[in-house]
Formats: sequence, C-alpha cells, structure tokens
Amino acid sequence: MAKATIIVPIYNVEKYLRACFDSLLKQDPEDAVILAVNDGSPDNSRAIIEEYRTQYPERIRFIDKENGGYGSVLELAIHQLDTPYFLVCDPDDTIAEDAVKTLLALAEKHGADIAVGAKNFVYNGTDCKDYDAAYNTAFVSLMPDTVYRRGTEAFNDLLFLDPSPHAKLYRKETAQDIVFLKKVGYTDNMLFYLSLLKADKVVYTDQALADYLVDRPGNTMTDVSVKAMRGQISVFSAIVEQASRIPDVPDIFWYRMFESFKYMLWQTRRVKGSEEERSLILDELYGFVRILVPYRSEILPWYSKYSTARFLEKKRDRDLLDERRSERAFAVLKKKMMQGE
Repeated sequence: MAKATIIVPIYNVEKYLRACFDSLLKQDPEDAVILAVNDGSPDNSRAIIEEYRTQYPERIRFIDKENGGYGSVLELAIHQLDTPYFLVCDPDDTIAEDAVKTLLALAEKHGADIAVGAKNFVYNGTDCKDYDAAYNTAFVSLMPDTVYRRGTEAFNDLLFLDPSPHAKLYRKETAQDIVFLKKVGYTDNMLFYLSLLKADKVVYTDQALADYLVDRPGNTMTDVSVKAMRGQISVFSAIVEQASRIPDVPDIFWYRMFESFKYMLWQTRRVKGSEEERSLILDELYGFVRILVPYRSEILPWYSKYSTARFLEKKRDRDLLDERRSERAFAVLKKKMMQGE
C-alpha cells in the first residue's frame, strides 16, 4: 500500500489538469496514490478525471461532490485517508518526479510530522522559473535535513514558512481535527498553521519539489474582491480561534497572526468596492485584531524584534493591541483609510 495520498482539489481547471496528473503519475506507485476531488466543477474537469481514472485505476481515486470550496475538499479528503501521510497538489501546479519520495524519506528518517520542500514560481505562457526557498529569507535561514523540534527556539523559525500547500508532506494526525471553513479561499493557511502547531518535529529541504503557477486568472492570491477579503478575514479568525485550544502554542505564532492582520489591512487599499463594503471589511478586520488583544504580551517582544515599521506606525500597532486604546486607535485608522490616506 502507498505511504502517502496526494489530494488534488479540483474546480474549473480543465486547462491545467492533465499536466498536473501527468506529474503526479511519475511518482513511485509504492509512495503515493492520487485522490482527485471534483468540487462541483462546471467545466470539463470531471471528464478528464474519469479518463485518467479509467486508465490508471490502481493509482487514482475519485470523489465527486457538490461545490463547497477548497476547505470542504480538504476536510473530506483528510477524513478519508488510508495512508499515514498526505500532501496537497493544486490542479494548476505540478511536482518534481522525486517529490514524494524525497519528502517521505525525510519524514521517515527523522520521524517528522511535516516535511517541507522549496518550490519554483512559474508563469503562464513562459518557460521561466524563479526559485523560492518557501520561507521569508529576510528574517530566518532554515537548515536542510535538520530536525526542528517543538518547544525549541529554532522551531520558531518555521512560522516564517510560506503557508501554501506546495511541497509539504503532512502526517495525517496533525490535520484530522481541523475544522475547515467552507466556500472561502485561503483555507490552505488553516492546514499549514494548525498542523504546524500540533507537530512535534518538522524537517526542511531546499530542493525545489513543486512548480507553482502564480499568475493563473482566478488565482486566490490575486483576488482582492470584497468577497475574497471577507473570506480571508474569516479564515484567519478561525485559525486563531482553533489555535487557542491547542496547548503550548509558541508566542511567535500570535505575532505572525498580527502581521497577517497588517497584510490584510494593506490589501484593503486595493479592494474595488463601495464605501459601505470597504467600511464592512475594515470593521471585520477590527474584529480580528480584537481577538489578538489578549495575546499582546506574547506579540510585542517578537514585534520589537522583527517589525520594520516606522515610529508612528509602531505606536499605532501597540495601541491597537492595548485593551484601553484599541477601539480609539482603530477608529482613527479606519477614518484615514476610508479617506484614502
């Protein structure tokens, strides 16, 4: 029996699906089985899945379901796993021929709950590839083939990993209790952060094991619609809520959630919506920052270490996390943002 399941969440991606399947079928069959989940796709994706499943019945399992969004696919697939490990490959992406074997070898060698690889950025209509280490190299430097143990200072560096699903192998127990949000984007963030908080050991390789198509039309990362922004806020609120029930969460996690708030705040400047819609997004963002206020003492030391903000912005951020000053500080911030400042 295969050791890992490759989950492929499929919605409206017929143009890319064959290349994805072809790359997955190059994996050693003793290493991986493919679980294709058609999330009510309105295009020709279902027919392509059936074609491949007919040709490779021992390699490809197929679930056909009503549309519920990326999170619904992950939750359903994870609950049906019969392999000890899994990874997720988005259907517009591909993985290297030895990707699963490399990640499995690392996980088994070190007894790791998560094995993470680097990736390449690829672009529509070109052969260009840009290497990406899969973490923020401006702040930390991860060591290949090194075990990062929960509770150590080095483990904190993992919070600077890119949360995207690319080239990440998970032990299924780390993700089985996650309650994924439905019909919103960014739920891959739930998979990464909540699994990481439950992991005892993580290992990293600097080998690029996945190709990530970054500029596909409709890509969640390029969507700054009102609906997408509200979904993003909901996802990060759910991450914080579920993380609060996990014991011994590293303090740096709460800081990273505050930085996620700041990123979403920046994104609101790009939203093309009515004044009422922009006001609603900002109010929901304040709801998110409010659930971080109790973690102020955990956040601020890491904020002092890593923030590159200027003095006034730092003062504002500290006030946002202060129980007494938070509401007033956000009211001033909201007024400025509504005025386009």
